[in-house]
Amino acid sequence: MEMQRYHPLATLQEAANLYNRYQAGAGFRAYVKDRSNLVLPMAALIVLTAIACTAGTVVCLAGARAFLMLFVLLLAPFVLIGSLFVQAYVFFGWLENRALAKGLKHALEREGPVKRWLRKNLRAEMGKFPPVPWFFAALFLFLPLLMTAQVAPKIAAALVAAYVGAVVLFARFDR
Repeated sequence: MEMQRYHPLATLQEAANLYNRYQAGAGFRAYVKDRSNLVLPMAALIVLTAIACTAGTVVCLAGARAFLMLFVLLLAPFVLIGSLFVQAYVFFGWLENRALAKGLKHALEREGPVKRWLRKNLRAEMGKFPPVPWFFAALFLFLPLLMTAQVAPKIAAALVAAYVGAVVLFARFDR
């Protein structure tokens, strides 16, 4: 039963369930709507990251090899959509956990030393992170990010730094 959670189809079903909870749950929807000034920049970062990873994948795989160009261009939309899916799924799962914690007026899990340091020094309450769909994350996020790092290491490093900073800033300004 534990392997079922990591099955790709189970991840897709859980994403559909997350969307249904957003549609049906007034508290979750209100939480996201109230924080739209924080959610919109994160959504823009998600789109920017997906585009950059897709472009990095195309350049890394095709490069100067013309015979691979058609295959890579056919692969690009799948990388773009997969990257958008993984990032949005994890982000909105995190938002759902934050909405639950706010609604229940307590944290959903014990904080570790890193979360404690962030809360004390940066006043950033990170909350509980959702389960990551590791298969999709490796295939559509980490692998394209590694390919982007091969062709443009500064861009890949800037994306990672921007993501870490954006998540901490979101948690810092979310009150």
